[in-house]
Amino acid sequence: MSYIEAVELVGIAAFAVCGAMPAIDKGADVFGVLFLAVVTALGGGVIRDMMLGYLPPRMFTSYTYILVALITSFIVFLDAYKRRESYEHHKAKLDSIANVFDALGLAVFTVSGVNMSIEQCGMEKPLLLVLLGMTTGVGGGMLRDVLTNTMPAVLRKRIYAIASMSGALLYYVMLRLELNEVLSTLAAMGLIFALRILATVYKWNLPKVKL
Repeated sequence: MSYIEAVELVGIAAFAVCGAMPAIDKGADVFGVLFLAVVTALGGGVIRDMMLGYLPPRMFTSYTYILVALITSFIVFLDAYKRRESYEHHKAKLDSIANVFDALGLAVFTVSGVNMSIEQCGMEKPLLLVLLGMTTGVGGGMLRDVLTNTMPAVLRKRIYAIASMSGALLYYVMLRLELNEVLSTLAAMGLIFALRILATVYKWNLPKVKL
């Protein structure tokens, strides 16, 4: 297993948590929780693969990915079911935990998306690589939000897509300069994670029209 594949598994678990918790909040049954977790964890990668013409998408050829998402989300469901009486009382704390997992998943899948796009297209199309990295990072969450009838977080949440694109661009530039790949990965992921957490703590938002 390459280090990129190992990092991806961490990202899948992180995004599975981010899919399971909103599903529980919406009152989904166990199937709904597992389904939304898989969509959140792997949906961005499916969109990326379809845009690259990589068919069938990797989700359907590497069952390890699906298994990790299912196991992680089932653990979240069991924990919420066991502690359902106190679940609401700890909602703010759980939201903070989910935000950390969300930032981690965004960081992992943005870098993974750029890396897989490079394997498919080479290094000569930076705009495509950066946008596909962002799509991989935010796509699953957008699908989850649409399925739960919520305005996609990427269109309203603090410095979300911008953080993803910033990390994707940094990763591309570092690789272009032929810097160490592991260092490039950690630097890009660190930037994305830091921007998301700082945006949450300090309430950084892009301008919007308030009616």
